[in-house]
Amino acid sequence: MIEQQLYGAKSILVVGAHAFDAEVIAGPLAFVAASKGVTVTFLHLTMGEQGHRCLSTQLYAAQKKQEASLAAERLGIAWRTLDQPDAFLPSDDATAQAVARIIRETRPEIVITHWHGSWHKDHRAASEVVRNAVFFASLPTLDLGLPAHGPQMLLFGENWEDDENFNPAFLVDVTPGFEPWRDAALKYELARGLSSFPYIDYYSALYRLRGCMRGTQYAQAFATMPHSWLAGSGLFLPPIG
Repeated sequence: MIEQQLYGAKSILVVGAHAFDAEVIAGPLAFVAASKGVTVTFLHLTMGEQGHRCLSTQLYAAQKKQEASLAAERLGIAWRTLDQPDAFLPSDDATAQAVARIIRETRPEIVITHWHGSWHKDHRAASEVVRNAVFFASLPTLDLGLPAHGPQMLLFGENWEDDENFNPAFLVDVTPGFEPWRDAALKYELARGLSSFPYIDYYSALYRLRGCMRGTQYAQAFATMPHSWLAGSGLFLPPIG
């Protein structure tokens, strides 16, 4: 079962375009995994500092770093940021190699990020950056200062802004993580009413809906790469036999 692979991993890396994205695409899962001894890291590519109606980008970035720390503490995970500019996240090789270095450092079996079918440019960029980062991290001849590492699985979480052609391959039971996720999400002003979008209502209903389909109280949905990706990732492993 997919839960055995996820919750039996040593390390999971979740990459979000903005602080709070990782929390909604994999927050409940992160809590459950961490409670089972998995090292979970959230990487916020940007802090999402453009999203406040009153605060300057500098002040809101500082606020969101505090919020990210409180959320991570509640979930029992680690977090870091690349401090890339919100709304201008570059989808280039330099950014992908920066993420690849973090992949080599944290050595996750599982990497989770945005689905590419999104109207949000930063989310599309994040999806491409992570896919390229996994490729770069796996290349044994690419010198990034750390040994090469190829994750076993690349997953794409469900986000209300990334719903174009999103078809889940897995529904993962995250029931024990729901209440901790809700507490963690509410550390963010964004979830407490800063935005007109009702984040808590939406994701609470979504996780419950996915749970109904999974046969559990709550679940999260994930898409994945085609079978050819798994075959391709093995190109850098020792020959079988």
